[in-house]
Amino acid sequence: EKAIIQALETMALGSGKAADVLGKEPAFRFVLQTLHDKEIVNEVAIFEWAEERKEEGKDGSRGALFWQQPTQEFLEWLEESSDEDSEDEEED
Repeated sequence: EKAIIQALETMALGSGKAADVLGKEPAFRFVLQTLHDKEIVNEVAIFEWAEERKEEGKDGSRGALFWQQPTQEFLEWLEESSDEDSEDEEED
């Protein structure tokens, strides 16, 4: 599943029409969120991808999409949602 995110990222950071669309805010976040909503990509894959980009820092060539504000907002929401789901499961 992480390979799907990486392929999307490669397209967005490349050249051509796909890059023109996906590289602009909030397009990458929208596609990432849609892949998650449709259960194509799970939280674990998204968090693994995000951690790799975070470790690269803001100067990393592949980190541009990760550091976009809409992507950060989605990751925060996903983490909160994941935490709430974990708490709900513990209560059951």
